[in-house]
Amino acid sequence: MSFDVNYFDGESSRTHKATLSVNSLAFTISYTSVNNIHKIVSWEIPAIKKSGIYTKDFISFTYGDTFPFQRIESADKNFIDYINNNAQKNLNNSLDVLLHKSKNRSIVFLLLTLITVGVATYFYIIPAVATGFATTLTEKNVIDFGDYVFRVLSTDLEINEDATKSLQEFADEMTVDSTFPLKLYVVESDEMNAFALSGGKIIVFSSLLEKIETESQLAALIGHEISHIENRHVLKNIARNFSGAIFVSVLFGDINGATAVLMDNAHMFSQLSYTRDLEKEADIFGLDIMRNSNVDLHGMPELFEILQEETMIDVPTYLSNHPMLKDRIEYTEKIANE
Repeated sequence: MSFDVNYFDGESSRTHKATLSVNSLAFTISYTSVNNIHKIVSWEIPAIKKSGIYTKDFISFTYGDTFPFQRIESADKNFIDYINNNAQKNLNNSLDVLLHKSKNRSIVFLLLTLITVGVATYFYIIPAVATGFATTLTEKNVIDFGDYVFRVLSTDLEINEDATKSLQEFADEMTVDSTFPLKLYVVESDEMNAFALSGGKIIVFSSLLEKIETESQLAALIGHEISHIENRHVLKNIARNFSGAIFVSVLFGDINGATAVLMDNAHMFSQLSYTRDLEKEADIFGLDIMRNSNVDLHGMPELFEILQEETMIDVPTYLSNHPMLKDRIEYTEKIANE
């Protein structure tokens, strides 16, 4: 069976009008060269590869493993039908046939592929790049950024100097191998809240502090927030929230632009909500800090029990940002009992 094809010999850019004969072993290509010499070329089936670019009305194949390849192209409907219906498996597969018998199927498949790639990029690649940016900042960058955020927030904070001094002294007695200089503040507020800032600052609201009954519970609170600082959870979390803008800046090498995105949203740092994985990492890291400080590890589940009791009265900010208290009580108590 013979078909009309265009043949490219891989040695020149010239197109040769050719006749293709097909059997179970080979493609045989017959054509007349520019010197009016009749030539015959044989392609063995195992070395023939179908081009990835073809449609219902066009098909092409390449031959060989060394560039530049020989190639044939054809818009011969009979040839296309033959390939789709009778060709060897290595030249065509069922997915090829399904897609390329119909332009509509090809378009739908392409759109679905683009949508899938787009969704994967949005939910996985972009957040991963943004989170990676948070880990590449130098320690000085992280500290400077935390100082900037604190200046923005401090205009609305009523700091209790005496309580701050006592809390700082307590934290200084804990054994913490911290990358960043730790500075704690007690803020007068009716909110049950506490949060960490990049670079070492921890803010504890007075209402939460008043609920804490033992030193081990206080050490648990401080250890947990230190964990967020040391693992850069603060930056990673807000970077994910603004991952699109940060991704574009990082993609084009504009680190200053990425940092500006974070600075422009400094006011959000007091209301961050961490994922379950980040919270669990902070809990376990905090227990290690307590262990190194020779503090009773039961202070961690006890702290969560106090917070859980408060949910029967209200849903304070600190609790809304720290979900799954029941689970956290269970796994921290299990670790404490080991």
